[in-house]
Amino acid sequence: MFTTIDDMPAGAIGFAASGVVTAADRSGVLEPTIGSALAEGGRVRLLYVAGEDFAGYDAGMPLDEAVFGSRHFADFAKIALVSDTCSLRRAVRALDGLMPAELRVFRQAEVETAKLWLAA
Repeated sequence: MFTTIDDMPAGAIGFAASGVVTAADRSGVLEPTIGSALAEGGRVRLLYVAGEDFAGYDAGMPLDEAVFGSRHFADFAKIALVSDTCSLRRAVRALDGLMPAELRVFRQAEVETAKLWLAA
């Protein structure tokens, strides 16, 4: 599931992923928040926190995420992933340079540092 993170810097949005993320989570939480941020103007600065209890995505979600990502490919200015899971950190780092957004990976203890980076 996605939970919005409320104490974000101006112009940035944040989500915490926990348990299993479903298509309903994406369409009910992620998409409307990104849509609102885009409507306010400019590109989105996103904080994505995948905590210890994040168990991955529901069946079919990787394809849905690929479609969602291609639709919003140029809409992100900065993306900060916060996770201590090595495989997730490596996967996100592999995308660095392939996306037009600045991308950084932070450890769980560095959430506030990630927010400061998004604010800059």
